[in-house]
Amino acid sequence: MYKNIHEAYDRFKESGVQDPFEETMHLLDLLSAGTMRRLNHSVLESKDACLEIIKKRSQGNMPMEYILGKAVFMGNEFLCTQDTLIPTEDTDLLVQVAAGNANKLNMADKPCTIIEIGTGCGNIAISLALQLENVRIFASDISPNAVAVAQQNVDKYQVKEKVSLFCGDMFSPFQELGYQGAIDMVICNPPYIPTTSLAKLSAEIVDYEPRVALDGGAYGIDAFKKLIANARDFLSPAGMLLFEIGERQEKFVERLFGKNGGYQGVVHFKKHGKIRVMGAQKNEQERIYAGKD
Repeated sequence: MYKNIHEAYDRFKESGVQDPFEETMHLLDLLSAGTMRRLNHSVLESKDACLEIIKKRSQGNMPMEYILGKAVFMGNEFLCTQDTLIPTEDTDLLVQVAAGNANKLNMADKPCTIIEIGTGCGNIAISLALQLENVRIFASDISPNAVAVAQQNVDKYQVKEKVSLFCGDMFSPFQELGYQGAIDMVICNPPYIPTTSLAKLSAEIVDYEPRVALDGGAYGIDAFKKLIANARDFLSPAGMLLFEIGERQEKFVERLFGKNGGYQGVVHFKKHGKIRVMGAQKNEQERIYAGKD
């Protein structure tokens, strides 16, 4: 893609158009369905600055998002550093499903409560906060640097009344805060790449993105196990657990839900014909029954 952008600039220049840089930016805007117009272009104030960015990109494998220090998710711009995973289009589905589930709850008397595990730059929590009127999101990340980046994005979009950030592993930040049994949804984009498959990823991913946000253990399901085992303690009686999965991992997830026994109505959602989000509703009766044994 980046090579094609450079070539487009060269072709416009060779054709003799009055401003090849402007023509290239206009082309990008059209191809991005207007996203370019909504971004902060201060870094591209001059042709020299733009060409310097292209030069840096062509000299190594560092992703463009880390070169610029920003990424786009669902049409919005987020501060993004090497302490955070780069948001991808695949995760749009998780936000859409979570928002749809929250709207179904439609609780006028109290906000829909959500825990997000592994918030990274905060793109999921903030996107939900921007979409949902009556919501309270508690988002955690194991990396203090990632939490600091997420806080800057929360401040940028002025959603601090809806999004609170915590630092810690998985559910640990919430253990002493009294949220057990009170959360309507737990959501997560967990690490789900098998450890042995990391080496097969492109250099710009494995060399720059945080390994903790990628490595899902031997079979890529370690985080799934923890989510399914621990989310139930925080979910309300009809609460929902939703998380993103890798391609062809749905059978693993179905087995994990079945083995746990504390959930019912396992559901899956597809993007481009592939299952990429799965979830289930807490089964309160199963939880009580298990507790008696």
